[in-house]
Amino acid sequence: MTKEENEIIFLKGDDSLAVSINKKAMELFLTLQQFNAASLDIDAYFKDYFINHHLGKRLFFSIQNSAHIIYLAVKKTGKLIEQINITDYGAGLGTLYMLAGMLPFKRVVYNDYLPDWKNTAESICKALHIDIDSYVTGDIDAVLNYAATEGFTFDIIASRNVIEHIYSLPFFYEEIYRQNPAAVIFSTTSANFQNPAMRLKHYLLHKKIEKEQYLPYRKKELQKMWPAINTEQLNELTILTRGKAKEDFLNAVADFKNNRPVAPVLFLRSNTCLPDSGYWCEHLLSKDEYASIINKAGYTMNYSAGYWDTHYQSGLMNLLAKLLNQLIDLFGNKGYIFSPFVNVVAFNNGK
Repeated sequence: MTKEENEIIFLKGDDSLAVSINKKAMELFLTLQQFNAASLDIDAYFKDYFINHHLGKRLFFSIQNSAHIIYLAVKKTGKLIEQINITDYGAGLGTLYMLAGMLPFKRVVYNDYLPDWKNTAESICKALHIDIDSYVTGDIDAVLNYAATEGFTFDIIASRNVIEHIYSLPFFYEEIYRQNPAAVIFSTTSANFQNPAMRLKHYLLHKKIEKEQYLPYRKKELQKMWPAINTEQLNELTILTRGKAKEDFLNAVADFKNNRPVAPVLFLRSNTCLPDSGYWCEHLLSKDEYASIINKAGYTMNYSAGYWDTHYQSGLMNLLAKLLNQLIDLFGNKGYIFSPFVNVVAFNNGK
């Protein structure tokens, strides 16, 4: 092992699980550093996304987060890694499923909502010689139904920056509890409401996307559904349907046309989404709101601070990140007021 390899630490700890995860994380890091993603026979959009979001500047941080999620989730189950079925839910082209595929899990399942992402991820893993047991497209019900059909349940449902995009979080947690009540649901999200700076960042992002993309799109959809709608009705209904999609969107239009009150969207704030797919820009939920949803589904919640990336090319950025990480440690359970992301962990406390 070279000096460079000895100095690469993704996960601190000297227990066997930490050591094995860190070793595989290092292997993945070195492999992806040398990987010629441009040679992949995939669509240019996905190729650019993979290169720009997970390779290059943010590669270390991506793998570091994946290593921490896997380690903490495995520990939370109380099981050996060889006994665990894990899915990377809404995986996109991240590194969580890749690292999981390099570890001795009983079963690793990749998931994304769209087939194009799934096909791209499969091509990447094939090129990297990483074995994933299965690739499943669709929402959480599709993932859980796949497991039921195959005769197993998930021990871990993990995700990185996904729960903020899920249209109905109550359905998500309730459906998992109904089919996999013992599962550990380990999620991270950068939509950290508890950090005022991150809250403002997301609020401004939501406002921009709503104004430039989703509001005009909603107006066009409403005009298609109701050609006779007048300007005043259109403007009012466009506002009332922000954050609504699928059946909720259709029901809101029907209620409005029949002079019935339109049900408000829970936890709306600045959130917005596409009315046909339910794709959310990002939820912006507080700690207490996550707890309310998770507890109502039947789970107990752990909510904790993430950490800042300390592997920027800028030494000044790294220094600032280290100072912020020290503040996070200093504030302990309240450290999330300084962190860029939070860990939202749902687990069954009754087993």
